[in-house]
Amino acid sequence: MKLCLLSPRFPFPENGGDVLRLNNIARYLKSKDFELVLISFYEDEIRLKKEYFALYDTIYMIKRTKIVSLVMSLLFALSGRPIQCGYYFSFKFLKQLRRSIKQELPDEFVSHLLRMTPYLELTHQHKNSIVEMTDALSKTYALSVKAKGNFVKKCIYRLELGLIRRYEKYVVSHFPKVVLVSETDVHYLKSLCRKKNESLAVYTNGVDCLPALPTNYSRNKICFIGNMRTLQNQDAVLHFVQDIFPLIKQTVPDAVFTVIGAEPPETIRNLADGKNVIVTGFVDDIQTAVSECCLAVAPVRVAAGIQNKVLVAMGCGVPVVMTSLISKAIPELSDGGNCFIQDDEKSFAEKCILLMQNEEIRKSISRNGYETVKKQYSWNEKLEGYEKIAL
Repeated sequence: MKLCLLSPRFPFPENGGDVLRLNNIARYLKSKDFELVLISFYEDEIRLKKEYFALYDTIYMIKRTKIVSLVMSLLFALSGRPIQCGYYFSFKFLKQLRRSIKQELPDEFVSHLLRMTPYLELTHQHKNSIVEMTDALSKTYALSVKAKGNFVKKCIYRLELGLIRRYEKYVVSHFPKVVLVSETDVHYLKSLCRKKNESLAVYTNGVDCLPALPTNYSRNKICFIGNMRTLQNQDAVLHFVQDIFPLIKQTVPDAVFTVIGAEPPETIRNLADGKNVIVTGFVDDIQTAVSECCLAVAPVRVAAGIQNKVLVAMGCGVPVVMTSLISKAIPELSDGGNCFIQDDEKSFAEKCILLMQNEEIRKSISRNGYETVKKQYSWNEKLEGYEKIAL
């Protein structure tokens, strides 16, 4: 069977949860003897490598230009459609999809994220499509009003909220197969549509674990993992640096907070002081970077779906202190058992200090977290049966 996958971002290198998920879905489907055609946007020049074709049998790339994206964003917004769908709309992309439909004769289509679904509507392929919605975006945008960070981006999120909510309801009602990564988002969308809907399915994220728990780590080092393009990750980092980290430094003055993630904006880069706060940007080996830390933090206040940052850290044997908002998407989490879940700044800081100063408790949380994701969050296990929705 041949699948055509539409992606807003070229999935290499794997520097974000979105492309990591897309590639692991592709790996799973390849293991089930699917033939995969990828049509993807790209921005910077990319040299195609042999290993890319080991995953995707055919690759088509369309360059995305910011001027076109901005113009189409405005046009979509004026017509009452989501800004992000306009931002990733291109007549060149549409032309390539139509050409591929005739030449490749795909049996099924996968829209990676909601923003690619207009192409399937315009080519009348929505009945043969899977929408990899991943998260309920309107749920995230509704929380963005309290986020710290880029003012312009927050304004766009507020404008987008109504547009994306209406479009989510439309997609859930008109596309036969919509995939999300958490049950909480499925319940949210069902309540949004206010009717029974059989199109929604849950295939959550997985993680690749280290072969063994790390033994060599810095006892004063804290990390945050996340794609720094997103408002929710920017808000989490700013919240930690401004409201939580000062409380930690009162007890652990040499504590170091490392922000690991691609494309940090100026507001995040300016936090780096060369001593207590380090901003790495993209790293080639995220597991090594994370496993060197005593703990990982996820003080996320704006989010939907399951957070890869939690699974990645636990899979590296690094204990995590997180907010209750993101803990709900991972039912196996247990406060004080395999992680710490805290919402107020003082309690959050106290748990971080505890992990830095109490080796026995750190080992227990680390081991329990590692075993949880190793046993229950492998990609193959979490994607088991995905091929059936493509048949």
